[in-house]
Amino acid sequence: MNIKDLLAKIVKGEALTDEEKAFVADYDPEKVVNSTAAAVRKSAEAKLREKEADLEKLKADIVALKAEADKKADANKPELEKLAGEVDNLKKSLAEKDTAFQSLESEKRQLIRNGKLGKIMAGLKFVDGLDPEIPRLALERALAVIDDANLDSADQVMPIVEKFRASNKAILADTSGYGGGGHPKDSSGAPGGLTMTKINNMSPAEFLKQKDAIWAAEQKGTLK
Repeated sequence: MNIKDLLAKIVKGEALTDEEKAFVADYDPEKVVNSTAAAVRKSAEAKLREKEADLEKLKADIVALKAEADKKADANKPELEKLAGEVDNLKKSLAEKDTAFQSLESEKRQLIRNGKLGKIMAGLKFVDGLDPEIPRLALERALAVIDDANLDSADQVMPIVEKFRASNKAILADTSGYGGGGHPKDSSGAPGGLTMTKINNMSPAEFLKQKDAIWAAEQKGTLK
């Protein structure tokens, strides 16, 4: 059963069955957002652990090659030069994997933060014709003082959101609610069929390849 299909029936004035009414009554958008963020964190952390294991293996390989090179230094200089080249290549590979490790960690944090920002933005409605990116950037800057872990804390977020509302009344169509508005009007879905489940199952290479599309979908709040 899909909440969007049920909302469409309501808009059309179609009657809901008792089972559908119960589903709508029990639907909790905050629980859906939290469950999705937890799944993203779990997947990203698993990928990070895999990268850490790769790094440790490379370090062990370097130590072993260095020991072999030291042993053969006096007996076989050409072999030493070859091993030195292999060590250099391993060091380069280690540096590249370390960079990838840091990049993946950063991407994971940003994705989780964007999900929380999207939840906050979903509680604000703006006048027709206004590019939502403009107020989003302004609110994002205002919320920059709150770290990722506390971005879903109403006690810390609400004062900033209320100040934003007070300073931007001219562009707000409806100032009621916080974090309970569900998805924005444009719920047609992310470009290319991107969903949080698909992002969860992406390999690091595929994630990096599609990060621009994922970022755009996060900004629009169209990820399902």
